[in-house]
Amino acid sequence: MLVGVKLNRFFLRGFDADHGTDVAISTDGIPVNMVSHGHGQGYADLHFMIPELVDTIDVFKGPYFARHGNFSTAGSVMYRTKDHIDGNLIKIEGGEFNTQKFTGIYQLPTIREHQNAYFAGQYYNTDGAVDSEQDFQRLNLFSKFNLYLDDTSRISFSASSFSSAWDASGQIPKRAIDNELITRFGAIDDLEGGQTGRQNINLIYTLIGEDDSQFLIQPYFSNYNFKLFSNFTFYLDDHENGDMIEQTDDRTILGLNSEYEFKRTIYSMQSSTTFGGGFRSDNIAVSLWNSPNRRRLTQNVNSGIIERNLFLWTQEELIINPKLRFQLGLRGDYFTFNVEDHLDTVSPETTNLPHASGYAQEAMLNPKFNIVYSPFKSSDVFLNFGTGFHSNDARDVVIEKTISKLEQTLIRQGLDNNDINEQLSQMNFSHEYAGISTLPRAIGYEIGTRHNIWNRLTFGFAIWRLDLDEELVFVGDAGETEISGQSQRVGIDLKHADRFFLGCGRM
Repeated sequence: MLVGVKLNRFFLRGFDADHGTDVAISTDGIPVNMVSHGHGQGYADLHFMIPELVDTIDVFKGPYFARHGNFSTAGSVMYRTKDHIDGNLIKIEGGEFNTQKFTGIYQLPTIREHQNAYFAGQYYNTDGAVDSEQDFQRLNLFSKFNLYLDDTSRISFSASSFSSAWDASGQIPKRAIDNELITRFGAIDDLEGGQTGRQNINLIYTLIGEDDSQFLIQPYFSNYNFKLFSNFTFYLDDHENGDMIEQTDDRTILGLNSEYEFKRTIYSMQSSTTFGGGFRSDNIAVSLWNSPNRRRLTQNVNSGIIERNLFLWTQEELIINPKLRFQLGLRGDYFTFNVEDHLDTVSPETTNLPHASGYAQEAMLNPKFNIVYSPFKSSDVFLNFGTGFHSNDARDVVIEKTISKLEQTLIRQGLDNNDINEQLSQMNFSHEYAGISTLPRAIGYEIGTRHNIWNRLTFGFAIWRLDLDEELVFVGDAGETEISGQSQRVGIDLKHADRFFLGCGRM
C-alpha cells in the first residue's frame, strides 16, 4: 500500500476494479466510494479507519444482493466498528526509516449501565525507504457513544476525523537506474506528494418490534478533501517547466439509510421480508492543473458537481423447509447529475479537453435471485443471479448528453457525418462519446457448493460469470475518459476455512 491518499487497487472477480469502481465499500453504513472523484470514479480511501477498532468485515461477491447499490458489480465489503471495547489500550510501535505509530483507545466512564462510550486516536509517521524523505504523517481520531433507551431500542452515535500529508518520490524509469543516474530508491521529481482528510458524523437508531421485527434509520454526513501532485512523464510534454499535475477534490456528503424487516409464518414456511431506502447527495468541486514544481500554470479541469442518488429496495427470504430456501430481491435507483464546468467557455487554444455544463438523470431497476439447497445438514448447493451497476462520472454523463443534443441539432441543419464530426472536433468533442451509458449494467451468474466438515473445516467451490454493458474509466490524471466497451468474465473460486485461497478468471 502507498500511504497517504494513494490506496490499494482492488482485484476481484477476474478484473482490475481500479481504486474501487466495481467494489462497493462501506464502514458502519457510510459509503466509502467517491462518485465523480478527481482522481478516479469510485475512489475508495480507507485510511480514515483505525484497524484496531474493526469488529467485523462482511464480504459479498457479485451483484446478487438488493441492499448493495452503486459500485457493487464485482462485490461489496462492509466494515463494522466495535460498539464497546474490552479494555483500555496504549500501543507504541516503531521501525526503520524513522517510523513510529502510537495508538490509544480509552473506554470512557459512564454513570449508567445502559450507556457506553469510547475514544480512540492513532498517529503514524515515517520517512519511507527512499532517498528523499517522505515525511508522511497521519492522525486518526474516532469516538462512539451507545445509548440503550430500553430493552428494544438503541441509539449509536460516532464521529471521526482523519488527516494526512506527505512527499513522494513517484514512479521512476528503469533506464535511469540501469544508467546509474539514480538508485532504485531515488527520484526524478521528488516534489510529488499530497494531502487528504475526511470527517464523518454517523447516527444510527435501531428498534426491535413485535415478532422480532427490526427498524433502522441512519443519517450520516462526511466532509472530504484531496490534493495530489503527480509527475508521470517528467519533461515529455513541457520541456521547459515539466509535466507535474495537481488534482483536487473537495466535497460534502449527506446521506440516509433506512430499513425495516419483519418475519412471519406462511403455512409451514418461514418468511423474512425487508424494505429499505434512502439517499446520498454529493456536492463536489474538482480541478486538474498543470503545476510544475507545485506552482499552478494552466487549468485543465474546474467543475462543480451536484450528484444525487435516491434508492428503494426490497428483499424476501423464504425458507420452504430445512433443505430449501429462496431469496428474491429488487432494487431501484434514481440518479441526477448537475455539472457546472467553469471552463466550458474557454477557447480550444487554452485546453484541448472536452468541457460541458448541464444536467442529466437516469433510473434503473435491478432484480436479484438466490436459491440454496441443502441435501445434508453440513452441505449447501447454491445458485445466484443478479444485476447491478456502477455509475459513470457526472462529467462524462453530461458531456454525452451535450454531444447527443448537438448531433441532433446538426442533423436537423442538414449536415452530413463528416461535417458533424468536424464541428464536434472543433469543440473538443468526439462522436464515440455519444451513447455511452449513464449507469452501465452488470449481469452476474454463479453456481457452487460449500461444505462444513466436522464443524472445523469449511470448503467451497463456485463457477461464476460477470457481463458488463460498458467499461468506462475516467482518467483523473489526464482529465479524459477511456471507453472499453462491453466485457465478459468467467472464473472459478475455491474457498477454504472461510478464506478464498484460490480464484481465477478470464476475459
